[in-house]
Amino acid sequence: MEKYISLFPLDVVLFPEIMLPLHIFEERYKEMIGECILEKTPFGILYAHDGSVEEIGCLAQITKVLKKYNDGRMDILTLGLQRFQVIYVDNEKPYLRGIIESYVDSEVASFPSEEEAQQVLQLYREVYGLLNKTESEAINFASPYEGLSFKVASILNLNNALKQQILVERSEKTRIETLLHHLEELVPRLKHIEQSARRARSNGNLMQDSSSTIES
Repeated sequence: MEKYISLFPLDVVLFPEIMLPLHIFEERYKEMIGECILEKTPFGILYAHDGSVEEIGCLAQITKVLKKYNDGRMDILTLGLQRFQVIYVDNEKPYLRGIIESYVDSEVASFPSEEEAQQVLQLYREVYGLLNKTESEAINFASPYEGLSFKVASILNLNNALKQQILVERSEKTRIETLLHHLEELVPRLKHIEQSARRARSNGNLMQDSSSTIES
């Protein structure tokens, strides 16, 4: 079903069921968000990069206005709803508006196997630990693991190009396979970085000890 909505190009990729805080400061988007709040309507977030804007994005519902500033700026909290594809765009207002249609998984799409899902969850925990040096945020999913890829990609804050690729895929199994491939390559690189940093710290400590010995 086609709908007419406001569009917000950003250097960010939003997924369904994911929270996203935004700081609204441009005059045109103050107007746009103000209308969305008044009419209680969602707006569409599209990934903008390198002078272009993707045509597949995610609807965002404003769940809370966190702060209003005297100059009209706002801090808002949004929730990703469903994916959409832009069919037509107009420039009648200061901000983009367009006709969109729902963008859903293929009717023949399949879900990941139990083994694939558990592999992704294990890699997620490992990558999270290497990046944050803390235990990972708990993810509770059961078979058929619908939406698992969106959750993992958002928490790990993967690069936007990869996030957009995952957003566009029309099968959870394919999205999980994409994540597996990326995370399996990422873990060794992160471990190498951690080992290099540990060696650098160790060398620094040795130099400090040597300096103290010479001075004494």
